[in-house]
Amino acid sequence: MSETKGGAVLEDWEVELVDRRLQEFASTVDGVRAAVVASVDGFALAQSATEVSSGERLAAMTSAMLALASAVGRELALGTLDVLMLDASEGKVLMQSIPLSRGSLLLMAACNQRSVIGQVLWNARECGRRIQADLSGS
Repeated sequence: MSETKGGAVLEDWEVELVDRRLQEFASTVDGVRAAVVASVDGFALAQSATEVSSGERLAAMTSAMLALASAVGRELALGTLDVLMLDASEGKVLMQSIPLSRGSLLLMAACNQRSVIGQVLWNARECGRRIQADLSGS
């Protein structure tokens, strides 16, 4: 079992479902170099083959970045954080929260320059919806 912040627990079979959805996402989207699904407290639950860093480090960084972005959003009264995107000279990073009834998970995708960010965003949201459905039994 893997524990997420707030006491939510994912059973081993649930982690396997999350891993399957992440692998589908990473293989569908052109240019994804690394992808991780993490708990909100920064522990990797699933990861695709990563070229850039370890899944555990990416999970921890994703947790920290989304927490900071959420704080900025609260300070500016922007509402709930959906997605955080970074655009750099050598690629793009997309981070999003996947809300569940028992807490949230985080999805991070690091992409190279040839990735179309709209396609990455759409597929990441679809991946999140599928994970939500899998874990809610829908």
